[in-house]
Amino acid sequence: MKSSHQDSRSVEWQRVLHKIEQLRIQRQQQTASRQTTKRFTQQELNDEAYRSYKNLLVGRSKRLPERQILLNIADYLECTSEERNDLLLSAGYVPLPQPMAGRQLERALDRARLLMHHLPYPAMIVTDMLDIVGFNDAYRELFDLSDFSFAADALNMIDLHFNAELPIRVHSTFDEESQARWESHAIYGIQAFKKQHPALFVDPKYDRFHRMMDQYEEIQAFWNKEALTTKDDLETAKYFLVQQPASTKRRPIRYNQLHLAVTDQAYPRIEFFVPADEAARHVFAAMGCAVDCL
Repeated sequence: MKSSHQDSRSVEWQRVLHKIEQLRIQRQQQTASRQTTKRFTQQELNDEAYRSYKNLLVGRSKRLPERQILLNIADYLECTSEERNDLLLSAGYVPLPQPMAGRQLERALDRARLLMHHLPYPAMIVTDMLDIVGFNDAYRELFDLSDFSFAADALNMIDLHFNAELPIRVHSTFDEESQARWESHAIYGIQAFKKQHPALFVDPKYDRFHRMMDQYEEIQAFWNKEALTTKDDLETAKYFLVQQPASTKRRPIRYNQLHLAVTDQAYPRIEFFVPADEAARHVFAAMGCAVDCL
């Protein structure tokens, strides 16, 4: 006789298999309306995502696929965020965290604003989609954005980094060394965003990001380049040409960009900037900011 545990595992296996097949058939039916090289057959899924899938289909294997394998299958099936979590939940795995929304997001943003108000550094608040939803005066002053209307022109960190009409791009790429650091930080940001958003090319909520990809050709040029590690990016100083206090001349400073989580989720969070050389400490002090690193 089968044990209750065996019966339970059999039900789980059948539920996962049913969910995979449901998603696969949906994708197969959708291929007629869009361009893709995938055929979304059982054999193709077996070959490209999970080598034991055929064994699962015929009952030769009734072992639940590991969580990462299901995520690989989700990548192959081009699942949206919701579909990924449905697939994980069908196997009893912890779902991927979903971005905050509604009152939960507003409470987190209120906490972020309060923390930023007491932070003695230039700072901004960003969401999981890299939208800038708050900033302090020191941030605007440091990066020459005092005359820019954030209310009229909502900005994303991608705009801030790549838009040549904004001062950050121009004043961060003034020589070969600063250009190389600007590029490495851009590559790191792109790879981090890709990892954070695996449904980037299948979920309609990313349409705005696709338009930015078309607008800034460097995004496509950097798309598959190897990035710095998180530790290296945080610890390697960036450059900016800033107007010195009581002077009309611009001189380069070096600074580090750090972030501060306000909840147990990665976003929303505070991005803040600390001086990394004597010239930067002089500028920060003139703005009334702290000059000692944390």
